[in-house]
Amino acid sequence: MILILFSCDQKNKNLEQGAYFYPEKEKLKKITNRKNIFIDSISNYAELLKEIDKAACNDSVPIINYSTKENRFKLLPWYECSESNIVSCPTFRSRIFIQNDSILTNYDIKHSIDSLEIILKRHLLNKGQDFNYSDSPDRAGIEIYFEDNVESDEIKSLLTDLSNKFNHLNNKYSDTLYLKIYFRDRALEMITTPPRLL
Repeated sequence: MILILFSCDQKNKNLEQGAYFYPEKEKLKKITNRKNIFIDSISNYAELLKEIDKAACNDSVPIINYSTKENRFKLLPWYECSESNIVSCPTFRSRIFIQNDSILTNYDIKHSIDSLEIILKRHLLNKGQDFNYSDSPDRAGIEIYFEDNVESDEIKSLLTDLSNKFNHLNNKYSDTLYLKIYFRDRALEMITTPPRLL
């Protein structure tokens, strides 16, 4: 009997160890009007945006759920109801943009998606040193865009990769880091810098 209880207790600890909450666990625990959205239950990016908007417009808080064999993740994204006409205008250096297998920093610098961990580290741990990245970890955000027909497997793959890289940084550095994600409904257009006049 003691062995069974110990086994159950150990299983609960393992489940807890494999659970990750973004931007932070305490914030998610306080939410009572949550609307769970499961990446495995949607077909594509358009449906994800629709579910987030539906929750937001019904005074609920969307929580994005995704998992692997080892871990489960719960993400509270930045969100707003499409009917509210709220326009946010963050500084571009406070955001990195992920779209079409590329990462954009400070609106016009393009990086390969393969450099995600390096860019994430620079962005979250910059503390005002490099003008192309966020001033501080609490202001740092990530905006993600996919075309409407991109399937949920691809979305889940990016979110899982992003979460794992974030967790690695969070464990490695003593700073308090937050994973804040906004799902964009349109692509970010890059600015082409005009040539300098001599």
